[in-house]
Order: sequence, then C-alpha cells, then structure tokens
Amino acid sequence: MFDRSEQERAALLLRQVLDETRGLSRRQFLGALGKAAAGSALLASFHGMLVSKAQAADAVTTMGWGGEWDQRIAEAYYTPYTEKSGAAVKVIPYSTPKVLAMHEANAMEIDFILGAGLDTPMFVEKGVCQKLDWTVVDKSALTPNQLAYGDYAIGGSTLSYVMAYNKNRWPNGDHPKTWADFWDVEKFPGPRAFGRYTAYPTIEFALLADGVPMDQLYPLDVDRAFRSLDKIKPHIVSWWESGGQQQQMMEDQEVDLLYVWNGRGTVTIRDNGAPFAFEWNQAAYQGEVEAWLAMKGGPNPTGAMQIMNWLGRPEPQAAFARLMYYGPTNLKAYDLLDKELAEILPSYPANLEKQFHIDWGWWAKNYEATQKRFEEWLQA
Repeated sequence: MFDRSEQERAALLLRQVLDETRGLSRRQFLGALGKAAAGSALLASFHGMLVSKAQAADAVTTMGWGGEWDQRIAEAYYTPYTEKSGAAVKVIPYSTPKVLAMHEANAMEIDFILGAGLDTPMFVEKGVCQKLDWTVVDKSALTPNQLAYGDYAIGGSTLSYVMAYNKNRWPNGDHPKTWADFWDVEKFPGPRAFGRYTAYPTIEFALLADGVPMDQLYPLDVDRAFRSLDKIKPHIVSWWESGGQQQQMMEDQEVDLLYVWNGRGTVTIRDNGAPFAFEWNQAAYQGEVEAWLAMKGGPNPTGAMQIMNWLGRPEPQAAFARLMYYGPTNLKAYDLLDKELAEILPSYPANLEKQFHIDWGWWAKNYEATQKRFEEWLQA
C-alpha cells in the first residue's frame, strides 16, 4: 500500500521533475513524464524508482470527462500513484445522476471523484462522501483554503469561464471586452457560440450584458437574464456541450466569439495554435468548489483514503496545471510553477481581480428551477 513515506518520496521525485523541466513547454514536460529515457538521469529515476510493489494493491475507481482531460489528469495524478503503489486507477464516464443513484441504492461503484461545480457541496450535503481519515491523509501537505468543506473534501483545481475572441477578426486590440460588447452584434459582428451544459454562468453573463455590476449580481434576477438572453439568442450559431466542442470551434475558426473553460481554451491557443485570446474582464471564477471526495460505500475504502493522501499535494497539482492549465488549489504548488505560466491561470491575482466569484450558495438553492427554465428556453 502507498503509505505516507512512499508518497513523500514520490512527491519529492515529481517535484524534482517539475524543477528540472522548469521553463519547458507543455509538450516537453509531457514528454519528460512519459519518456524518461529521453531525459536526464533524474528523469529516468522518476519512472525507475516509482515501481509497483511485488503484489499490486486493489484498484480504485473514479469518474472522468473523457478525452484530453482524462489523459492529462492521469499523467499528473494517477500514473505516479499507480507506479508507486501498484494500484490501478479505473475511470468511468462522469455522471452526477449515476452517483446519486448508486448512493441511494447503497451500491456505490466508485471510490473517489473530483466533484464538478455544484456536485461537491451537493455530495457533501447528501452524505455521498465519507469523512477523511487524517491519520492516513497528511493535512500538513495541504493549505487551509483546500479545506473549505471541512473533513469531507480536499480542494482540487480552479477554473474560469472566460470570453475568447478571434485575433484575426480583431487584431489591433479593439476586441470585445465586456459581455455588453459580446451582445453588441453591430459594433462587433461575427458568429458566436455559448454553452448549454449548465445555466451558470450564462445567466450571470446575460445580466452583466444588461448592465448589472459584477458586485451586484446576486441574488440573480432570472427574469431579467432571460430577457437579455432573448436578444443574443438569434446570433448564437452554436451551443457547445463539451470541452472538445469548444476547442474544435476555435481551431476551425467556426466562430469569432465564445466563452470557454480556461484550461481547454489555453490548450487550444497555446499548444494547438488557434488564433484566439482571452478577455479576463467579467470572467466567471469557480473558486475552489471542484474538490476531491472519497465516496461512502465505495468498493475500496482503504484505497480511496490512500489516494486522497496523494491528490491534494502540491506536486501533482502543479503537474496538472502545467498539463491542462487549470489552477491548483494547493498554494504551495505555485512555488513549482514559472511566473509566465502562473500568469495565465485563473487564480493569478491580476486575472482574479477582473472576475466575479460564482455564488454556489445561490445556485444550490435555485439550480433545478433555473436549469429547467434554461433548457426549455433553448428548445423554444
């Protein structure tokens, strides 16, 4: 089993890899992780020393979003854990209704999860996750902000919903800078895309476009938001439902304006060469609602607590930031990141001060009704 001393050793080795590859590109860092033979003796030692024990531990199971997300989160978190502990990490498609159904039927099939959006507070409130065992999980490796949900979760990553614009369309800085600009199809003509996965933060963006100040968004005036959405709806050529769709539209330049998850957007711009840029002004910041949870009644509770001791540490969180560009919640991870990289993450101070924080308390009380209305509005 992957005990604390082994985790600390694995963290040290990953920290050394992060330091040695400091300043290298995402692809170079990925290559260093995946192909130790092409790197230095230190990199070779990372994979050489992270060997499984003679008898592999029982696998742990989680949920993921598929595609590049699953690949990168595995490379940052799961592969180092497996190579050291011998415990495989199995990933099945993310489904909130399935988690709730398994919990209600006392037939939980997963051991841990990175709760998405409202799922973290909902899973905690409904008793879906189990209390953390601090004799196994090393609290000293964490930072206090990771413990927003007390003994039931460990902060995992931060992301923002941010406006992305086509630089070929607006090459000289005169691009849309507010959601009112996004709504202004005469001053800023061009095809647009919006997300239909959740009503948030579409409702917030609609209110900002209608003149509501960022610091006065909540409680949300839903009626006013839908009146605002009625104005932009005819100009939305695509309603994306996944990160992959966001990326494809940007790479194909199918649209000139859209909002994206900052990590997916950054991969598309920085690594895939899409001619887009971000406008951080009035972006929606999720905060630290995405957190790691150990599931109550899971098939491998011991393994779940063991991997929870790994997931919140700064080293894998820094590795994930370098691979997927979502911000770490463990503040110690920033010591392992270059300033240039830190400056493009959502939690970087200069970016954060331009954004608003999504009020998850409001959404927890109003999500079902607002989401139903949003879906009906989309179909009308």
